[in-house]
Amino acid sequence: MSYDAISTLHDVEAALAIVALIGVVLMIAARLIPTVIGVRFLDALYRVQLPLAALVAVTATSGSLFFSEFNEQWIPCRWCWFQRIFMFSLAVILTVAAIRRDRNVKWFAVPLAVIGICTSFWHILIEHRVVEESKACFNVQSCAAPWRVSFGTLDFTTGTLVTSGFPVTLAVMAFSGFAAILALLLCPEPLDARESPTTEPLTPELSEA
Repeated sequence: MSYDAISTLHDVEAALAIVALIGVVLMIAARLIPTVIGVRFLDALYRVQLPLAALVAVTATSGSLFFSEFNEQWIPCRWCWFQRIFMFSLAVILTVAAIRRDRNVKWFAVPLAVIGICTSFWHILIEHRVVEESKACFNVQSCAAPWRVSFGTLDFTTGTLVTSGFPVTLAVMAFSGFAAILALLLCPEPLDARESPTTEPLTPELSEA
């Protein structure tokens, strides 16, 4: 695959990550500032939370596999692998949960997503040179020296990090994915679904012949 095609695919994945982040912000705002529109928005998301969360995890997993397996420019570092462990697991767990419509999956998926988002955040700090990592991490393209950055730049050639725009790397995409999964799984249950019936259906008594 040509460099232009790979760059275009990277930009598409980056755009999806930004959309995911915007969705997370909207969900948080809807919970913090209750409005009729916000409540309806959260109710609609709750009804499709499992398929959407599964779609996010599967999309992130597919992108990760493609960029590392079909392009020699991205060699997964140890932090990439840590993120993969949790995202790949979520892709399987959430897909099964979506098929079975099992909302109790959040008790298993949320801890995985929390650890995953923390790992992604640490990875982003490494890319921005906020924290130092081993030389092995700096020698691979996917970690401290990203080979491709969408919607911005990360330049460390002068010895000082210079950024522009809103740089989106694979680590940022992973962070966005984990954030979206967390927001969807923690989406509040609609009020009408919480209401329990006040009366139980009567069971007809069998009369003796």
